[in-house]
Amino acid sequence: MESFYAVARKRDIRLSLDTPAGAPVTGAFDAEKIERIFFNLISNAFKYTPDNGSIHVSYSVENERLTLKVADTGEGISERDLGNIFDRFYQADRIHPRGSGIGLSLVKAFVELHGGTISVKSALNEGSVFTVELPIRHISDTTVATEQNITPEDVATELSGIEADLTFDAAKPLLLIIDDNKDILRLVSELLNTSYNIITATNGRDGIRMATKYVPDLIICDVMMPVMDGMECCRRIKEEISTSHIPILMLTACSMDEQRIQGYDNGADGYLAKPFSGAVLASRCASLISNRKRIKEIWSGDTTPAAASATKCMSPDPQNPASKPTLPVSEIDNDFYRRFIEILKADMGNSDLNVDKIASKMGLSAHNSIAR
Repeated sequence: MESFYAVARKRDIRLSLDTPAGAPVTGAFDAEKIERIFFNLISNAFKYTPDNGSIHVSYSVENERLTLKVADTGEGISERDLGNIFDRFYQADRIHPRGSGIGLSLVKAFVELHGGTISVKSALNEGSVFTVELPIRHISDTTVATEQNITPEDVATELSGIEADLTFDAAKPLLLIIDDNKDILRLVSELLNTSYNIITATNGRDGIRMATKYVPDLIICDVMMPVMDGMECCRRIKEEISTSHIPILMLTACSMDEQRIQGYDNGADGYLAKPFSGAVLASRCASLISNRKRIKEIWSGDTTPAAASATKCMSPDPQNPASKPTLPVSEIDNDFYRRFIEILKADMGNSDLNVDKIASKMGLSAHNSIAR
């Protein structure tokens, strides 16, 4: 609630909280997922509630069930859309134009993971009330002790067993997804599994290990993760020779420029904000892989049929035999690189070889060679 008070004051929205009298409610919950449920519901309420409106949050307990409610005086939801708003990717009239339709779907998934239910009552121009009901459970001390006996060796054994079963389609690029949220891992995998071989990791440390072992064509990495966050993971992958060339697309729920600057400073190739559009995600992935492939072809001197065709099209003008052929950009760069290597190999033993002499042999000024 405190995260939204400043926004409420700025927009003159009355944000109130109603809690039952007596002792606080205690129970076994996944704190992170409960926070995401609340954040999503309250954030949606702010998106669709006009200035000077009101948002009321409350909870109550009865028969070992916790009932949470988020009510707003916003735009409301049409009767036609009410039955579909929890479906993944469903775009109702009320859905924010920059949204993807996955926010409420994730909320429902998190609620159901707790054995609970979520429902909504709404009418156009009258507001909405989202209600979450969760069973209150308690974990005994013996259960906690048992869970704490899991060792890193157990996890490593489990991971090695999973990795042993991996099979890849040679015709597809390899994609590594690093995210501690299993729902996001599943979502991104479902969106991209027809076009990519997919491997996953749930924290930055395991992500580095997977990247080093498999050397994927692309990495999608969350920013906020346990053990090692996305920033540190990105930095280490980019510093390692065997993985430094891999493009990394960062996923973040934060729109702060400072965080994006830090990511780019650590070598990130792009950012995508949550919640994201599936089409935009697929397009960004394809673009990053295509650009990296193009760079590789330029410097490897790849002579594909397409390149040969392009070279043929750039032959001298038949009406002017004296004209010189104009090569496509990739061929120009390949020719530059080949001449540079030839000169370097020929004068490798010359201790007086420097930038000026190399530039002179290549027909360039020292300034242009450095810029190049």
